[in-house]
Amino acid sequence: MTGAGSEPRAPVAVRTVELDTAADLDLTRDGEPYRSALLIGLRDGAPVGTASASLAGGPLLPAATIAALFAEAPPGRGAEPALRASLPTVSVVVTTCAQEQSTAEAVESVLACDPPPLEVIVVENRPARSRVAAMLRERFPGDQRVRCVEEPHVGLSSARNAGLWAAEGDVVAFTDDDVIVDHRWIGRIARAFAEQPDAACVTGLIIPGDLNTPTQVLMEQFAGFGKGFERRVHHLRAPSSPLAPFAAGEFGSGACTALRREAGRALGGFDPALGAGTASRGGEDLDLFVRVLLAGHALVYEPAAMLSHRHPDEDRRLRNEIFSYGVGLVAMITKQALDGQALAIARRVPLALRHLRDPASRKNVRKAPDYPRIFDWIERAGMVVGPFAYLRSRRHERRLADAGAKEPATAAPGV
Repeated sequence: MTGAGSEPRAPVAVRTVELDTAADLDLTRDGEPYRSALLIGLRDGAPVGTASASLAGGPLLPAATIAALFAEAPPGRGAEPALRASLPTVSVVVTTCAQEQSTAEAVESVLACDPPPLEVIVVENRPARSRVAAMLRERFPGDQRVRCVEEPHVGLSSARNAGLWAAEGDVVAFTDDDVIVDHRWIGRIARAFAEQPDAACVTGLIIPGDLNTPTQVLMEQFAGFGKGFERRVHHLRAPSSPLAPFAAGEFGSGACTALRREAGRALGGFDPALGAGTASRGGEDLDLFVRVLLAGHALVYEPAAMLSHRHPDEDRRLRNEIFSYGVGLVAMITKQALDGQALAIARRVPLALRHLRDPASRKNVRKAPDYPRIFDWIERAGMVVGPFAYLRSRRHERRLADAGAKEPATAAPGV
């Protein structure tokens, strides 16, 4: 985590604060009090930085303290210029595996956006044992914008592709069932596409929800889904780093990703041999970003398109997430090497190894001094597994394709 203040200690209250109108914050919760706060400072509705503060003196955080924490934060963007082009329509795809309550909360946050989505497509990837379609009928009766698509072929990429091919909007924004989106999320995504006509992909900022356990704090130190507070436009012709376009943590994350619908379809969507639910465990978003850039499109990172993510709160789940990240990262690199990028990747291997070990690299800079180094070894173990996992998953997908066994997505009745 970056910004001013002390290192947060769980339980941590995570709050967004509009700095130009900041007031005293009363950070209370049921039961155990918060020990610290992680603040995301906003100006003109866009994030400009983070700061952490101890709450040892009580739950009240005075406005003067908040102002001091963000004293060196950059100015806001000011009034946004009028657009020459109209905003594209946005379909939102929410993927789930039989998670009723969290899916309902995610959908409610999407529908609360201003401007609203053209539609919300919930893709159920475990339809045989799910009540999500029924829940949507009960929670959003008569709302024609909300529909459910069933994708029985297991895998996050397959679920997202089902949504991509079902969508009707100019832009398709993808997220998961464990997030709450900011009310400006859709508008910021749409504006980024309107301002950058050559962009095929827009990603946004992911912040944590309340970090109630030490495990969740460690997850934020490891993953740090946020990619900074500066809007960036990435092109292959102007690499943003020596590792580009294969820099894993540079472009964004799949839970906050949007594609121009036709460009996404032309690229073939997400690789079904990658992602959660496959032997590869992940890497589908990183692979997509690489393919967007290699195809000559721009990719925009827009931090003002913001959402919050519920981190795992169990040590076992954290270890699994870290291992899966290592597997998915190298599975993605293996896929790219097999698809013609082997020489480009080989040239970057020495730099990538230095990046992996450098305490000051983007990958490691968030880790506190007491960050358990066993997690680094768990991730590296996953990296070793990555090539074999991808080859296994790729063979599996090809067997299914050859046998014609993959069933098309179907709309759930009555939704």
